[in-house]
Amino acid sequence: MKAETIIYCLFSALKPFRRNKIPPEKKIRAAELYLRGLSYRQVAEILEISHTTVWETVQKLAKAIYQPKLLAVKKQRNFIAVDETVIKINGEKKYLWAAIDVESREVLAVWITTTRNWWIARDFLLVVLKSCEGRPVFLVDGAKWYKSAFKSLGLDFVHVTFEPRNSVERWFRTVKERTKRFWNNFRSKDWRKVHRFVFLFAFWYNFARAHSRFNAPPGDVTEWFQEVMPKLS
Repeated sequence: MKAETIIYCLFSALKPFRRNKIPPEKKIRAAELYLRGLSYRQVAEILEISHTTVWETVQKLAKAIYQPKLLAVKKQRNFIAVDETVIKINGEKKYLWAAIDVESREVLAVWITTTRNWWIARDFLLVVLKSCEGRPVFLVDGAKWYKSAFKSLGLDFVHVTFEPRNSVERWFRTVKERTKRFWNNFRSKDWRKVHRFVFLFAFWYNFARAHSRFNAPPGDVTEWFQEVMPKLS
């Protein structure tokens, strides 16, 4: 399914806009171009609309898609890489958490927190498990908060430094390649808007952006629509 078709389906299903002074086709194209890597102003110049319209389009789509809070369908998962990295929001240090299915390369969950500890790690793992059947093995680095989190949940984990945990490192590089356009510093007073944008970007990564390993997106967007949309009705 083409990227524009996916965004059109999201617009149709989630209805993020009450009024459409700007044609929906332009908003769909605006969201696609921005997610591909253009700035708000570049998209505005191409489509001959205001950069504020582009910003509002992306923000409203991000807010709408965040409703189900499910990035991947529930299925058998064998190995999951989990890690966190530092990002900045208005110059303040925050932590972006991510979980990746090592085999499919799907992003299963993303979170932003102000600190790192074992109970935050535990809560994040509970979100990850919503996309898992069976008992996956988690691949993590040597951070001290993971051991207590996994022990409290009775989950299996392995401490690895390089492959195959590199899949989550590559995801972080992909995010930062996108955010380097604004110097990897999210200029937002509301961290929830940043969280929703990262969630939208992860959705784009899963279902619209071709992965170099597969020459196609990691996830099946048709499966996602079939599982998630009935829960929103």
